[in-house]
Amino acid sequence: KQWYQRRVAITAGVAIDDNETEHGFTLKPAQSRRVVSETVTDVEFADDVALVTDSIEAAQNLLGRLETAASSVGLTMNDGKTEFLTVNTPDEEANIKSSSGRQLKHVKDFKYLGSWIATTEKDIRTRKAKAWAACHKLMKVWKSNLRRSMKIRLFVATVESILLYGSETWTLTESLSKQIDGCYTRMLRMALDVNWKQHLTNKEVYGTLPRATMKIQERRMRLAGHLQRHPELTASSLLLWEPKHGARTRGRPALTYVDNLRKDSGLSETREIAGLMADRLLLRRHINARTLKLP
Repeated sequence: KQWYQRRVAITAGVAIDDNETEHGFTLKPAQSRRVVSETVTDVEFADDVALVTDSIEAAQNLLGRLETAASSVGLTMNDGKTEFLTVNTPDEEANIKSSSGRQLKHVKDFKYLGSWIATTEKDIRTRKAKAWAACHKLMKVWKSNLRRSMKIRLFVATVESILLYGSETWTLTESLSKQIDGCYTRMLRMALDVNWKQHLTNKEVYGTLPRATMKIQERRMRLAGHLQRHPELTASSLLLWEPKHGARTRGRPALTYVDNLRKDSGLSETREIAGLMADRLLLRRHINARTLKLP
């Protein structure tokens, strides 16, 4: 993932008002007094909150305001469960404290809603390990005489669902895509009790079942379409966002989520992608045309 300036994220188990935009993460800097900056301060799900800011100072300020707002309605923040992650910030500068004076834990990554957020690679490794564990637990079923169609349905419900959990948010390189498809194929062969002595090709093993990366591509476009059609959601403003300010580090640009959407849709301009995502019927036809391919 590529970041163009310092970024700080904090997870906490309380609710927050979303009126502290001056302390959030800058999506678009202010052009003038009339053209104000666009920022995002927090993302929420139930009582799980992640605060996002441009700097350590802003994070400390926003956290203090969060605790003040929470205490006014009888809520308190659990210091022990609150962590913060920084990007492009020296470790010696990473120092955030709660209102009680307790130093918050500084981490390199954290799990939010079941997924690791720092890199796609770590999340994929975790998903693969969990999926293999689930696959091995059903070995007696895979070795049984259960008909193929039932095995595939069980495999999709119990193994594939674990492997591809949260996959619509992944940013996939060619290497990661090959890893996922390879892992999925080996699991499918185990589920269907197919061994190398049978000399079955992958096409024969899959049948009409699409590859894992095809399913991820479809999920990613469906999620993008949902977000594009609901501008009231915070994620809608982040979907096609690309930084226009700051300086990029040297070297080859890292692949981004928007790059994946360009490849998924076959469109190069974000305006074209936005137009496609906004039309539900057109998007559905587009998805069917691009993802209904056999191995």
